[in-house]
Amino acid sequence: MDKDRADKDNSRQYDRIMKNTGLFGVIQGLMLVINIVRNKFVAKLIGTAGFGINESFNRSLNFIKSTTDLGLPFSAVRSVSECMEDDRAGQLAESILVTRTWAFITALSGALLCVLLSGVFSLWAFDGDRLYTLSFMLLSPSVFFSAITGGEMAILKGLRLLRQIAVSQLAVAILTCCISIPLFFHYGVKGLVPSIVLVSLATAVVTCCYSFKAFPYRISPFSKSVIRKGFGMIRIGVYFMVTSFFSSGAFAIIANWLMNNGNADVTGKYGAGYQMVAWLGMFVFAAMESDYFPRLSSVNGDNARVTEMVNSQAEVALLLMSPMVVGFIVFLGPIVHILLTEKFMDAVPMASLAAINLIFKSMTQPMAYIALAKGDSRTFLLQELLYDAFFVAAVILAYKWGGLDMTGLAITVAAVFDIVSVGTITGKRYGFRFSGQVLKMLLLQVPVVCLALFSAMCLDGPWRWIAGCAMLAASAWISIYMLGKYSDYLSVLKQKIRNKLRL
Repeated sequence: MDKDRADKDNSRQYDRIMKNTGLFGVIQGLMLVINIVRNKFVAKLIGTAGFGINESFNRSLNFIKSTTDLGLPFSAVRSVSECMEDDRAGQLAESILVTRTWAFITALSGALLCVLLSGVFSLWAFDGDRLYTLSFMLLSPSVFFSAITGGEMAILKGLRLLRQIAVSQLAVAILTCCISIPLFFHYGVKGLVPSIVLVSLATAVVTCCYSFKAFPYRISPFSKSVIRKGFGMIRIGVYFMVTSFFSSGAFAIIANWLMNNGNADVTGKYGAGYQMVAWLGMFVFAAMESDYFPRLSSVNGDNARVTEMVNSQAEVALLLMSPMVVGFIVFLGPIVHILLTEKFMDAVPMASLAAINLIFKSMTQPMAYIALAKGDSRTFLLQELLYDAFFVAAVILAYKWGGLDMTGLAITVAAVFDIVSVGTITGKRYGFRFSGQVLKMLLLQVPVVCLALFSAMCLDGPWRWIAGCAMLAASAWISIYMLGKYSDYLSVLKQKIRNKLRL
């Protein structure tokens, strides 16, 4: 009887993971299509110079946001989730009050910093040019709105209002097109600043519409007790902020090194290849921050439940990601033709080799969240620093050894190092181990992915496509069989589709 109950619980857990991963995967796909359409229009309306100015604005604003929000959009999720799991209504309301109060404080601080240092940001972002000082002053409301959005989104995640999160993200993508395209059409490059501000306002309004329905808005910025209660949340957030800073620094070091030791063309192709792989990963990983991390945080004191939840998440992520990686490798050439241009075809081998890293990341990412869910920020920081250092060294050495193509292999090697280092640290600190089931799935899928890579890089003509499609079919069959074995979600989904087709 206990075994039957455990099997049903496991099946429900698989169903939930697949359902939410599918939901956010579909939303990511729609957002990607919308952004591609938007970028096509924007490229024609403001040109490459406008794109460059927009990128400089966004890079600077992201730096201001990430250094003034104190990691609150991430750390607040844990606090709200814990209260939600224990059904502590009073403490839940208090946690939300603390989150909103600190979000308001960081929003004001960020906007004020943007105004006071507008001249410095203009000099930094535009190579010593003060011409954009007024623009940065006018962009300060964007920093304010983004901080408010971060706090409200953390509340939605902590309350596990996943459908509202998904719908709001899609609505924001659509609104971004509706706001920016008309502004660029009428004002050209001069529409950049109002576009950024209005998009951030629209994002805040959409997010607040959902979060305010769940909990009416209240803040207490002058209450010492409320501010004091947020110190624990901020402490965790600051560690996460430092981690993000070092991760961004690792990418900046690689970009600068490639620019100095290669050229702008090499740097651009590396960036494009890495970005395409990152896009692919978001189809599966987008659900982890919104669904998985809040659930993991809610049971962080029970190591047995943590282990069970991490293994279930890793299994589903691995099985969903593997066929996607195979398909990506097989059809990457046509993908580059559609999304980019012929000039970026040289990035195909690099991106193909880098895509394999997503297989290992599917296992590492659920495990890496354990430290954050437990509030062990130092361990999380250690894990990320080890990876960032190895990642930078591996990419630089690989480029020296074999050029751009080998940087893709370096990214995958860094992912293998990451799973070993995080697994060792997590095992010693929390007693976590991957189940035999996860390792079995890894051993089944990795050879198929490697054969797909071999066929894409070593075969020509029709044999390349025949072998590639065969590997895609094999990987998909393994995943469907395994997912169907442990979950009823696919059969239920299939029945729903059949019923609708009959209608």
